[in-house]
Amino acid sequence: MGLFGSKDDDKKMTKDEKQMQKFMEKYQLEDLDEKDLQVLKRVANDLVGNGLFKMGMALSFAKAEEQAKVTYLSAIVEQNWMMIRQLGRLNKNIEKLNKNG
Repeated sequence: MGLFGSKDDDKKMTKDEKQMQKFMEKYQLEDLDEKDLQVLKRVANDLVGNGLFKMGMALSFAKAEEQAKVTYLSAIVEQNWMMIRQLGRLNKNIEKLNKNG
């Protein structure tokens, strides 16, 4: 289920909603339940700020070690989104098995 409705509703979406939709599509998180989507919104907003921090760091010619740390942490965040997506699928499959069993 999408967070903001169908693709036909794109014209009605705010800029923040469109950014959130892109974020969800990027990480394939469209199937999360409503409670998880609320948490996702907060995390995504925090990550937007982090993106600005990374850009500022690159422009300020920060030390290579510091840039590497930020890059590695970003990779961990990417992996976390993948695990969240996979755990969500596993949970749905377990719920289906419980209903059928």
